[in-house]
Amino acid sequence: MSYPQKGSHLAFFVPNVPVALNAAEVLKEMDIGASSADHGELVCVRACYVTQIGFALTGEAASGTTTAPTVIFTKRPTPLASTSEAVVGTLTIPSGAAIGKVYYENVTPVAFAVGDSMELSHTVGVGTPTGMGCYFFICDESPEIPGNNSDMVAG
Repeated sequence: MSYPQKGSHLAFFVPNVPVALNAAEVLKEMDIGASSADHGELVCVRACYVTQIGFALTGEAASGTTTAPTVIFTKRPTPLASTSEAVVGTLTIPSGAAIGKVYYENVTPVAFAVGDSMELSHTVGVGTPTGMGCYFFICDESPEIPGNNSDMVAG
């Protein structure tokens, strides 16, 4: 008997670092106090359902905002293409959030097939925002098998 697996995004996704990029933005700490930006994508390599999104403050506390920054998790059916993308969830990181605090939200499960991607981005707050940290998301294994996914091709 087997049991469904649950784990962090690292068990189900791999970073998509295009050759043209000089830095692997998707692997770096996010500076949510800087201008709004996209931070890259992770490609799904094991079918799953995303059930929780989160952000851990690591390098700098969040402060100085009248409107808090947000961290946005977006599903893309085709990596690096915004066509048919859909927001999985948006986290608001409040002013006063200290280093070591982790903000999370349980979301309605979103199915990811092999070949889909998760894009990470943030919007900067209003005021003099600060804050740096790392995103994460939690996945439940999907019962789908490779034969049911047209993006999986046996070699």
